[in-house]
Amino acid sequence: MSRRWIQLATFAAYLPSAALPVLAERADAPGGPLDPSVLVVPFCLAFAAGFALWGRVADRVAAERVIVLALGLAAVSGAMVALAPSEPALIVARALQGAATAGVPPAAQAALARSRTEHETGRALSPMMLAVAFAVLTGPAIAQLLGDAAGWTVTALVVSCLLPLLLAATAARAALIARGGGPRRTAGTAPYAHPRGVYAGWIVSACVLAGHWTVLTRIAEAVGADGLGHGHDWTGLAPLTGALGLPLVVLAARAGDRAGPRAPMVATLIAGALGFALAATASTLALFVAAAGVGLAVYWAYLPVVAMQVQRSAGEAARGRAAGGLYASMWCAAAGAGALASLAPSWRVVLAGAGLSWTIGAIVAGRAFIGEPAAARAEVAAAPATA
Repeated sequence: MSRRWIQLATFAAYLPSAALPVLAERADAPGGPLDPSVLVVPFCLAFAAGFALWGRVADRVAAERVIVLALGLAAVSGAMVALAPSEPALIVARALQGAATAGVPPAAQAALARSRTEHETGRALSPMMLAVAFAVLTGPAIAQLLGDAAGWTVTALVVSCLLPLLLAATAARAALIARGGGPRRTAGTAPYAHPRGVYAGWIVSACVLAGHWTVLTRIAEAVGADGLGHGHDWTGLAPLTGALGLPLVVLAARAGDRAGPRAPMVATLIAGALGFALAATASTLALFVAAAGVGLAVYWAYLPVVAMQVQRSAGEAARGRAAGGLYASMWCAAAGAGALASLAPSWRVVLAGAGLSWTIGAIVAGRAFIGEPAAARAEVAAAPATA
């Protein structure tokens, strides 16, 4: 299956999560205007819960077929979201949409990792991470523009239904799903080739997303009139600064292929931890934006490196399950940390907590991540047999 098609499928999976919440307060939304949490919470909970199950399926059925099935279900649930007659129906439809689209990321990661050799894992996965970034960053603007021009129903259909449907139909018509496939798990074999490496990737992901998510939820407070903004709306400034880190996706992936994921991951997490810690003590808006922007920017470097760690540790027959656990750890940690941060007395405490969370992640990565390129690891593994 074409890697470009898989990247588009990833974009289609993440677009509804980022795009639709900005339309919640429209008068023509089902039961609207709505609290944005109505569109966020059901989707995120089902999204997180679905990863592990879909990942297991992707290890038993060709990952490409799993993507097509998930896209088809996403198109159906997306139509339900667009045509929901009331708020309760919208909540149910949004949860079904989250459960359906959860099938794409773990299957896509497994398929891309299998498409190249182990020493090219980072380069295979980095375009997928860019697709995630573009969906998350451009989704709100796309929804806002379409919403102003065409209203809720048309926008929701385009964002949630049309693209998944076109991609699924294209794959089925071209019979792309007939080619390729994932290995089946052999009875009696260990779930992962290197369980310690897989679990370390999951723990680091939980630490990173816990910090990243809570920082995003406190940007408005920090740069607003009651924080450092001095009466002006600077809400989008720090996230925009963070978006400048997108080139780090490619650079970090290449570094991981050359040196192993340990060094780029530790460097990324230390930089982010220092950025968040400095932002927590900032006394001026400029210093806050610069420091928090560093943490938000290096987040994009984390994505391909942690995926590389998990895929190289999982083994050929368990790539889907490893990726499913990775995404589940991300979203569960984000939800839990977001709830915990709501109890914090100020945004400074939340930023300091994010720095601590990333520091813990750096320690785990330094102790358990792979510290050599794939070629060197293969030579070490082959040495006893040669002897």
